Amino acid sequence: MLDFVAQRMKRCITTLVCFLLLGSVVEAHAEKIAYVDARRLIDQAPQGKLEVSKLEEAFSVRNRELRSKFELFRSQKSEFEKNSVLMSTEEAEEKAKGLRYLQRDLEREQQQYNEDYAEVRNEGLARLENMISRVIVQIAQKDNIDLVLQQVVYASEKINLTDDVLKELEKQFNQ
Repeated sequence: MLDFVAQRMKRCITTLVCFLLLGSVVEAHAEKIAYVDARRLIDQAPQGKLEVSKLEEAFSVRNRELRSKFELFRSQKSEFEKNSVLMSTEEAEEKAKGLRYLQRDLEREQQQYNEDYAEVRNEGLARLENMISRVIVQIAQKDNIDLVLQQVVYASEKINLTDDVLKELEKQFNQ
């Protein structure tokens, strides 16, 4: 039992020494580290806000038309459900069949709308992410930053580069 404890302590000390050495190596090679909040940049950059407004404008008419068609379908279905007891069996079946076809067509149209919307949104997001990356690289090179991270669990505010990137994006947008 004593041997087991001694071996465990030896491993812990060895691991600790390795981490300390690794920390020294990282310190020697990466003197200046920063991070950016990519989600905040996308949400708050004027270019991102412009992309969102363009997207909404491009799809607003189609969205209203689709919602209108769904509302018309719901009212037709409600009317049918109310009056189906007064219809002949044949007439009720024909009306129900027509409503099923209409519902299927509307669902297909909704799916196509969603796909088109997602495609245009993703294209705009990719352009925005590329622009943000270029600005981050420019600032990092200008400030001699060795490493810029986007996803971190924790980082202090003194290495946060997000505000500087936002200012540069606003400057470029206003030019």
